Amino acid sequence: MAEIDEAVTRMLFESYGVEKYHDNHFRLTFHNLQLIKYKVPEKLGGDVGLCSHTDKTFSTILHQNHVSGPEINTKNDEWVAFDPLPSSVVSIAGDAFKSLHCNKYGHDPN
Repeated sequence: MAEIDEAVTRMLFESYGVEKYHDNHFRLTFHNLQLIKYKVPEKLGGDVGLCSHTDKTFSTILHQNHVSGPEINTKNDEWVAFDPLPSSVVSIAGDAFKSLHCNKYGHDPN
């Protein structure tokens, strides 16, 4: 997972024209593996997943493993369902990345 994160992060840094900072950033990056298993709802049709949140990290790598659930928070503060293919590995820009974007461009990337 760290290799995927490094490749994606490098592409992001390159796209912002700050690739010279990538190696130092990645060298100082602490990787945290967090596994979350959605529980089966107590009643049929109940919600599955976590409470609404944004990822505070720089980036998140998500493997759905045949469970739908992620949502995207829009500019209008609405949560929209996102249903990646079951075999997908999704890279999500977290709040720390959005901070980098705001510092460079002066606005939220959403």
